[in-house]
Amino acid sequence: MGSQGQATAQHDSTDAPSRLPRMRRPAETPSASRRAPSASRPAPGGAPPAPGDATGRASRTTRLDSLARELHAAGRQGRTSSWLAERLGVSARTVKRDVIALQQAGVPIRASSGPQGGYVIDQSGQRALSLTPDEALAIVVGLQAVPDQPFAAAGSSAAAKVLRAVAPDRRADVTAVAQRIWIRPGEPEPPHDDAVRTVLADAIRDHRVVLLDHAPAGATGTVTEQVEPLGFAHSRGAWFVLVWSREADAGRWFQLDHVTAAQPTHETFEPRDVREIFRPVPAAD
Repeated sequence: MGSQGQATAQHDSTDAPSRLPRMRRPAETPSASRRAPSASRPAPGGAPPAPGDATGRASRTTRLDSLARELHAAGRQGRTSSWLAERLGVSARTVKRDVIALQQAGVPIRASSGPQGGYVIDQSGQRALSLTPDEALAIVVGLQAVPDQPFAAAGSSAAAKVLRAVAPDRRADVTAVAQRIWIRPGEPEPPHDDAVRTVLADAIRDHRVVLLDHAPAGATGTVTEQVEPLGFAHSRGAWFVLVWSREADAGRWFQLDHVTAAQPTHETFEPRDVREIFRPVPAAD
């Protein structure tokens, strides 16, 4: 792939409003849409389902986050284990294990027994985040100014939480100002697969080995490599995933737009020093 290279070489390149305030994008050229085979569509209503890996099962990290979001969205009403199991595509036993994991992580979830029993987040002990309108605008503008970043799929829910942290009588001010901010894109946003980026982000957090399919420049097909995802980087207008390639036994930069698939494995790896692997090459004397 044209954008990959050795680590020592130069690389290429009240509630919140129901609709988020979107920055105006004058003269924006719509990008060609593509639908990757592994891409998932959000379920109607409520929080979107967790993106799955190649087997269709969401990674545990993503599933725990989705479970917490569902319980937060349910409020005092809570959710039954059977409802959560159907929503997340897992068994009731898995939901129970995930709830225990969240409780151990400090999420205040209460369980009730009986026919209508279920789980509810105890919000009495949580401290509410408070933002000024300008602070909220700074975050929302930042999220929408970089639409191709690796965590863009979570941007919508993050912006919604930011708006909920603004005093109800000032949320309209945030929306009004946001609509008067123009973001003019330099180039059409390249198509990307959010499912691939989710797998890579999870692998970076969990230190999990991934089978990465990428399309090198000038090649007629794709190449599969076993890699250890280490981080993301933005350079010369493009996003890259930084990995340790086991085939090359070296650090590599892979442009995210050229990654066609990412398959997580059961193998984990010891974290590496990213700064040491990708430090600049010393200039010759």
